[in-house]
Amino acid sequence: MSRAFFGVEGLDTIVSQGLSYGSQILVQGDTGVGKTVLAGEFIKEGLICGDTCIYVACDEAPSVMREHLTMFKLSTKAYEETGRLIFVDAYEQDDSPELYSISDHGNLDKYFTLEKKILSKNLGGRVRLIVDSMSTLLTGLDSNQIINFHKNRLKFLRKHGVLTMDVFVKDILESQVMTAISHLYNVIVRMTLGGSPARPVRILQLGKLKSGKFSANQYMFTIHPVFGIVVALDLEVIA
Repeated sequence: MSRAFFGVEGLDTIVSQGLSYGSQILVQGDTGVGKTVLAGEFIKEGLICGDTCIYVACDEAPSVMREHLTMFKLSTKAYEETGRLIFVDAYEQDDSPELYSISDHGNLDKYFTLEKKILSKNLGGRVRLIVDSMSTLLTGLDSNQIINFHKNRLKFLRKHGVLTMDVFVKDILESQVMTAISHLYNVIVRMTLGGSPARPVRILQLGKLKSGKFSANQYMFTIHPVFGIVVALDLEVIA
């Protein structure tokens, strides 16, 4: 069976067997910790491996991710022209220049319909779907609405073998809601800022890979201007 990786040095060593297509990854972290960088690495890895990548941009315009990927030595134009890289604009409320856009933010039915429409053209192949950030789409919605949406959507994505990464900004949704929906994902990546104001550090945890419980060790990571995220396995944080 074909397996997938994050494309992140150190992190892929932890998941040495890789991830199966159909796996669903929840990324949760502090603002500015590097979640979008991780999403970019995930896309880059997918494109290099032959996957089709769909990126839903909620917190910034899609052009920001294009520039980000270019910075990491990946030109998006050829991938977009061949349909291997698809951007969905969930940021601009009106007059989006993108082929796919969501103007009615907060309407989960419309979002899910658009997502399925785009996926229907790519099912049968290896697909990566990244929503950055899912918490923005869910802001202000009822908790039952959010949980039911996740149950139906993740069931659909798993059934069709879509490798999914949903990014959440910490403390945007109620903790009870986050706890409930986190149980629906196969893998959880937590990214936090720690250390002291004088010596801040970035910390990453990876859980739910084997036991179904979140018992991951903490690892420091850095963001290199060329290589992106680098997880230092030899600098485990002792709790």
